[in-house]
Amino acid sequence: MAANGHDPGRLDRLEALVADLVNRHIEFEQEDKQLLTAQVVLTDRLDRLTQRVDQIAVAQLETSEKLNALIVIVDEIIRNRPPA
Repeated sequence: MAANGHDPGRLDRLEALVADLVNRHIEFEQEDKQLLTAQVVLTDRLDRLTQRVDQIAVAQLETSEKLNALIVIVDEIIRNRPPA
């Protein structure tokens, strides 16, 4: 122990702990920034995917309507054929 009653080893350990906390906090801030960036990118891609799915749903509905119209036409042709 030093003459003033403080252990220099203890102070060194506290300084090392504070330095470690600071370094970990800096790492945390960097990781947090990366996560926020990834979240923004993911949200943007999800929005674009949602738009694309909506477009596909509209196209599917149009295709179904056209197929139903074709079925009606073919059915009329078959029903109106003269007997062979």
